Amino acid sequence: MKLFDVEVTIGDRVEVGGLSVFPLTGVTTDAPPYLTGPEAFAQGLLEVGELDPPQVPFLVVTNLADVPILLVEGEMLVGGDQNRTMNVTVLCPPHEDLVVPVSCVEAGRWGARRTMSGSARLAPGSLRAAKIAGLEPRSADVGSRRSDQGRVWEEVDRQVHVHDVSSDTSALEDVQEEIEDRMAEELDRITPLANQIGVVCAIGNEVVGLDLFDRATTLGQYLRPIIAGHALDAPVRSSHVDGLRAIEQFLARVDGADRGTGQGVGLGDELLLGGAVSGIGLSFERNLLHLAAFPVPV
Repeated sequence: MKLFDVEVTIGDRVEVGGLSVFPLTGVTTDAPPYLTGPEAFAQGLLEVGELDPPQVPFLVVTNLADVPILLVEGEMLVGGDQNRTMNVTVLCPPHEDLVVPVSCVEAGRWGARRTMSGSARLAPGSLRAAKIAGLEPRSADVGSRRSDQGRVWEEVDRQVHVHDVSSDTSALEDVQEEIEDRMAEELDRITPLANQIGVVCAIGNEVVGLDLFDRATTLGQYLRPIIAGHALDAPVRSSHVDGLRAIEQFLARVDGADRGTGQGVGLGDELLLGGAVSGIGLSFERNLLHLAAFPVPV
């Protein structure tokens, strides 16, 4: 089936805890080269820090590479004065500083500054969906793309209580670390298929999220974090009824959703989905680098 002009094939379901994971395979594109956040952090080519003076909804990233660096919506950045998660997908220009919009996922700490780095995790799908649905409108001002921070903190607090994890600073990272340790064996079995460029996750017969990338190598960097994030929302196993049909229907809604475009925070053009689904993405030189889509929160 077609998804944003890309022919994708839905693969066989894999179960992780109470989560059903469906791979999407397709032909990769010839988009210009870039590094992903995990690659850039591993190579020492990306620095993240607080503004001066610091502000909760923003961080500054410095790209030390000769190519752009991709940071995806939901990607976790830990340290600084508080742990944060990316509000939107951003392509950082080479050899430049860029102020990026973020949400705090550690309500009980402000200060005691730590070195900031990537965490190799993405936020849970429920938090990502709530955050995208509450984004402020795009504008040319640095203050654009703020989230509803109160709603994000509510989601973090819910995860802490649902999973009964002790965290002195109400840090989502503490919850993720403990739950992922419990599920490590199942998560370690997840490997990307050849030509896999996307993944759709479902709980029972309900789709909970889609991530689509421009190339298989990028999907490979983010597959485990995406699945682990959604798995936090599926702590117990549930029954499955015609899961493939639900996936096909959701993909059709994504492809037919209302679309708005505008200048991205860094390089490229931001894509915002509305109507039947909630979603955000980024394209660069006519290539869709990343798309995240979720059912509209009730």
